[in-house]
Amino acid sequence: MGKKKKRRRVSLGTLFMLALTALVLAGCVFLFSVLVGDGLYEKTGALIRTLTAQGLFEEMPEPQASDAPYTPAFLFAAEDTPAPSAVPVPTATPVPQASTIHIAAAGTIYAPKAVRESVLEGGRFDFGPVFEGLGDTLSSADLAIATLETTAAGKDKGFGNYNTAPEILDALRACGVDLLSLATERALDKGYDGLDLTISELTARGLAYAGVNPEGTGSRATMLRVDGVQVAVLAYTYGLSRDGEEKTHDDRLGVVSMIRTQRMAEDIRQARVDGANLVIVLPHWGTKNKLDVADHLRSTARTLAQAGADVIIGTHPNVAQETERMTVTRADGLEYDAVVCYSLGTLLTDARTQENTAGMIAHITVTHDPVTRHTTLGEMYCTPVYIARERVDDGAAYRVVDAESESALSLLSEAERERAREAVEVIRHITQTEGQEGQG
Repeated sequence: MGKKKKRRRVSLGTLFMLALTALVLAGCVFLFSVLVGDGLYEKTGALIRTLTAQGLFEEMPEPQASDAPYTPAFLFAAEDTPAPSAVPVPTATPVPQASTIHIAAAGTIYAPKAVRESVLEGGRFDFGPVFEGLGDTLSSADLAIATLETTAAGKDKGFGNYNTAPEILDALRACGVDLLSLATERALDKGYDGLDLTISELTARGLAYAGVNPEGTGSRATMLRVDGVQVAVLAYTYGLSRDGEEKTHDDRLGVVSMIRTQRMAEDIRQARVDGANLVIVLPHWGTKNKLDVADHLRSTARTLAQAGADVIIGTHPNVAQETERMTVTRADGLEYDAVVCYSLGTLLTDARTQENTAGMIAHITVTHDPVTRHTTLGEMYCTPVYIARERVDDGAAYRVVDAESESALSLLSEAERERAREAVEVIRHITQTEGQEGQG
């Protein structure tokens, strides 16, 4: 018999795997046909939305221009989420503002025997009423200046024409004076002790002074801060009286500042270096009772202005003299204005001539700009003052009044009111102004 061929048998498991493979391939073909037929992008988006709704997929937010790069939230634990940092806001730097100050300057003050006796009552000196007629002429200023042509060393040093009771300083402080020039020919009439006592009395009352340096060395300028403006005040005298020279051997210690043009110019320049925005110079110069201004004084004033002086206020003649506004070129090559009052006359004296009883208080406005570092002189005018003397019982009463103040004039007799009006005419003629609004 011939051999029989064996028949190959396929197991049931193999058939099942073939069927499953065919089913999977058919499904893929079907799915591919659906996606291609309806648009792959749209079907994919729908599928993502379905999975997202079921919580199986987290959709990435739309990117925004200001957003930081997106990081899925599941990469951070809640406590690790960084807090937003505060953005610092810069603070604007304030711009320094310009300051405007009002300077008032009065003439010489001394209280000889007739004046002292008029204020002596019950063994006490009261100079207060003497200056009440000035009202706020001085006190309204930011800086009020006068010249003390006497020591205030008191009775122990011996009263005289040029040494008086220190109570006069109380009255001057009360009417608004802030600084007194001591650089006069009478500064050392009572020797160095008399000057030291005067300075002590000034210091005790909070009054500043200029023109003397008890140490004899160091800066000659008195520096004051006035409403944001650094002010330097320099004072000088033409010389000393015979008494002062003899008692101090011609000021061997050099405590009183003398008028030496070159030295004055150096002091002015040094004051500028030391930070002065405004320089005021108080020269005690000229000739007593002479109305005309000498040419050499005009020349000196110009030299001081060129060196850096803004305001120059003269005393000593005991009569009022003219005022001048000059323009000068300084070392920096720029032009500057300077105001010069050659003599303000007297603020207190016992003399009775018309010229001696008519004085003036000069008023100057000054503006300093800290940004440009430039100082500008503004309005300048003069207030006429009159020294009245009234008969009281068996004596006399001296009153210094604003000669244009009706309230002050009302306290005087008709005869003294008339003399006060004449004083106004004298001052207006000298300064060539009409009323306080005129320029000096």
